[in-house]
Amino acid sequence: MKRIMVLAAIALLTLGVLGSSGCSKKVTRQADVAAGDYYTEEEFKGLSDEQRDRYCEDLAGTLEGYSSDTAKLEADSRAGDLDDLRSALARLQSQYAVQGDRVEKVKQEIDYFEGLPTSYSVVRGDCLWNISGQEQIYADPLKWPRIYRANRDQIKDPDLIYPDQVLDIPRSWPKAHTVVRGEWLSKIAGYWEIYDNYREWPKIYEANRDQISDPDLIYPDQVLDIPR
Repeated sequence: MKRIMVLAAIALLTLGVLGSSGCSKKVTRQADVAAGDYYTEEEFKGLSDEQRDRYCEDLAGTLEGYSSDTAKLEADSRAGDLDDLRSALARLQSQYAVQGDRVEKVKQEIDYFEGLPTSYSVVRGDCLWNISGQEQIYADPLKWPRIYRANRDQIKDPDLIYPDQVLDIPRSWPKAHTVVRGEWLSKIAGYWEIYDNYREWPKIYEANRDQISDPDLIYPDQVLDIPR
């Protein structure tokens, strides 16, 4: 507001609105421009040349001060913007580094899992239990039934495997399951590679209504969809 008043006073001077003292009364007080005190139009008409020159000098000096302050504020603002940008850049670089580490770890995990064997050649002394427990297989001996189920075509008795047999080691979650004698929906749902939870059997039933009329009746060689 104070700056606006200074500009208004200067505008009046420039336009010559207050150009002549005429018959106005002589002004004895001195306006303090720095304190926001200005002459009225009538007072300005009564100023002596000396008073008018001084008033103009005060107005010009105050306006110059405002110009300097404005430039400083603009410079400070630009400096502040630059600091904000630098801070934002530092945050982004930090986040990028974190994400980069995560991406690298995921890549390493993918490389590890892709490098795991998808088959295993039986050696003397092997059994499905210890094969499943090997780090490069499933690292868990309790998961041996998956190897058995994946190799029913060559394993008739899970307690009998022979040297040089090449067993499939499945790595993906199956999207279909071929029913064998002695299976029912909850048993299938409980398999580790299916849902590892027998209570999930309704998912299989709902996905195969076109071939299962009674969820208590399924038959060998039926190929059931396993929704994921």
